[in-house]
Amino acid sequence: MRILALTLGVTAAFCVTAQSLPIDFETPVSGMIGYDNATFTRVANPSGEGNSSANVGKIVKNTADQWAGGKIVGMSSLSFNTAASSVLSMDVFTTQPPGTVIKIKLEGPYTSEVDAVTSVSGTWETLLFDFGIPAPSGSTHLVIMPQPFTPGGGATFYVDNIKQVADPVAPMLGGLPLTFESDATTDHFFDFESAFATVVTNPHQNVDNPSATVAKLVRYRGAPFGGTKITFSNNLSFATHTVLSMKVWTSAPVGTYVTLKTEKPFWGVERSVQTTKSGDWETLTFDFAGVPSDMPSLVFLFDFAAGSTNVGNGSANSTFFFDEVKYSGVPLSIDEDAAPTGVRAYPNPTLDYWTFEAAPQQSVQVRLYTLTGQLVDEARGIGQVVLRADGRAPGVYLASVQLSDHSEVLRVHVW
Repeated sequence: MRILALTLGVTAAFCVTAQSLPIDFETPVSGMIGYDNATFTRVANPSGEGNSSANVGKIVKNTADQWAGGKIVGMSSLSFNTAASSVLSMDVFTTQPPGTVIKIKLEGPYTSEVDAVTSVSGTWETLLFDFGIPAPSGSTHLVIMPQPFTPGGGATFYVDNIKQVADPVAPMLGGLPLTFESDATTDHFFDFESAFATVVTNPHQNVDNPSATVAKLVRYRGAPFGGTKITFSNNLSFATHTVLSMKVWTSAPVGTYVTLKTEKPFWGVERSVQTTKSGDWETLTFDFAGVPSDMPSLVFLFDFAAGSTNVGNGSANSTFFFDEVKYSGVPLSIDEDAAPTGVRAYPNPTLDYWTFEAAPQQSVQVRLYTLTGQLVDEARGIGQVVLRADGRAPGVYLASVQLSDHSEVLRVHVW
């Protein structure tokens, strides 16, 4: 995610006592300032429809500066690293059209930013900003940036009832593949720059993709690099399998760019390909040969390539469905780090057990190790071996498999 530089034109004077959440503006709020020629003040509620508060916050973007907004500085309690406080809730009123983007940014130091999109105009609604993945903490400034990427010109926004609410923090996934049937959920996605990803019922089931559920991403008016990402507990490895594949459906024109990016803090490598179909599923492949295997995040960008200026608008052409993200050539029933040779481990990841299956009548010995090299289980069999996973800590284990004629090491996962 790119960090937007904000230039403050006002020096803040605020009380020694730090402002904390929740904030309802019924009493004066310390640390309120406008920046980049926007104003941020406490005023009477302009509409009781959907919000009975007497007083609210008012942000006016007076100039053409597209990043202008309001800020509450010197705050405490800006920590989102528990399920009880992973989402910021804020009531918003504006006469701008539905689909207007509101950004919340955590600064001092910068730790994260999340967007939400309005669905109404001329009435109050509650917007939710999910900071659950990754879960930031340590910031002291709460930035409210209404309608980013758009010049102000007097656009007015009212905010109220800013608080943290509970939402499950999804456990990190071990790695690929992603099928969206029983692995990644909406909570695993971290969206950025006015793009929003969800896991939904497949609206375009056919012989090319009979999956029941898929991921959906909609781009609204934001940066050309708006997208979403999933961060895994393990680094993506391209030592054995160098090509990623992904099924994609969109009604955007043929030739629309689809980009996957492997990422770690302050560094990433992206690969872009173009669609060859519109209104149908197709499998796209992305060659990551030679890319370092030290990056845990996979970023999904649609209608974007380096130098692109295309932005979304929430329409069908800014909507993308994707599914079966995996190492190309490795069946979904086989772990991503296991070459389809003498043995396969399934289900993987699992909650209860793994079956290690080889050719019939072949001798199989499996030793299960932690990543630190501690032997935690072993078993022998003919043709297959079953090891229990229930009761083990979630994460990645190494299975050393000795067959009659060779040995292999597989990475296996516990949810």
